[in-house]
Amino acid sequence: MIVSHRAAGIAFIAVILIIQSFRLHGAQVIRHVGDQLSSKVSSDVLNTTLGFQEIVVINLPERTDRRDAMTLAAALTNLQITWAKGVPGTDVPDKVIPGEDWEKSILRGNKGSWRAHMNVLNTIIDHNLTSALILEDDADWDIRLKSQLQVFARAAQPFTLNTHQAATVTDPDKIVNLPITSIPSPPNQSLSSPYGNNWDVLWLGHCGTNFPTSTILTTPPTNTSLLRVTILNDPTVPNPQYLKAHPFALPDQLAELYPPHTRVVHLSSGTICTQAYAVSQQGARKLLWRFGVQEALTKGWDLFLGEWCDGLFVEQGRDTAPVCVTVQPPLFSHHFGKGAASDITAPGGGFVDTEKEMTPYVRWSVRLNIGRWVEGGEVRDQWPDE
Repeated sequence: MIVSHRAAGIAFIAVILIIQSFRLHGAQVIRHVGDQLSSKVSSDVLNTTLGFQEIVVINLPERTDRRDAMTLAAALTNLQITWAKGVPGTDVPDKVIPGEDWEKSILRGNKGSWRAHMNVLNTIIDHNLTSALILEDDADWDIRLKSQLQVFARAAQPFTLNTHQAATVTDPDKIVNLPITSIPSPPNQSLSSPYGNNWDVLWLGHCGTNFPTSTILTTPPTNTSLLRVTILNDPTVPNPQYLKAHPFALPDQLAELYPPHTRVVHLSSGTICTQAYAVSQQGARKLLWRFGVQEALTKGWDLFLGEWCDGLFVEQGRDTAPVCVTVQPPLFSHHFGKGAASDITAPGGGFVDTEKEMTPYVRWSVRLNIGRWVEGGEVRDQWPDE
């Protein structure tokens, strides 16, 4: 019994040291990005819900494998999560699907996914949450996530703080690259969120997005429509050859347009996959009204959300353009575990090596380092610099 207590004590100390090491490396993220940034980032992002009121993870009850892994991943990075039950497509009766012209041949997985996300939006509204981060149960992230989000929150402010947008961009039809260290200091105002007061969706985890290049698709155009906030020298960004959604994909445009280790924050354009996205209370209400009540179900939820963020559902004279901010490379990504079995569609178009674990875009993957955290060992960087 004495030996077991001693072993437990050693293990506890080891875990504490590892967590402290993660925090130290996280602080280095901010220092790499810019010395002046440290006084401008929000400490509210460092709490157990990343500055949101809740973190909600959607999980089919039978996928206990994913629940176990997510529980460990959240514990490793000191996150408090709330579980939401996934919905099998067979449990979605036709009569609850809005619209008469919904797509009858839509995949059952898409039907279930749509309903599960609508249920989460319903709960956010019902509980009057100011904001919530919604994760799918196969999402992965970097061990240094909290520091990454401190930087992102600062980079998002030109898009989410109306009062100083005009000071950022003078020509709304011109593509502007604004270094994060050059963002004007926000005015003294009470923030309901460290990410800003005026946003609908923060699309933090995806499998592809585009840089907005024209205000034609923005209804109406704003002075941040084409703005790109650049985060240079981010040590958590992989080298350009690794910036792709899966091993057989073409390199992202980011890899060609910007120097290595650059992260870019911009308005969403053509974004797909919903590994992780945050919604505000106002965003949840807009989305539930549009897709839970009005629109016929004709495609996957992520495609609906992407089109909504692109302004394709804005009614002239009635609606304001949604504020959806995203980031490249994403801060959350799909973890391809061994077997890589999806409940919706085959990962990577069915071409991913299901015998090898990997997570696109994420260097210090939480999922790939769970064993090292539990049993001891060095953190593995799956996309090391050469």
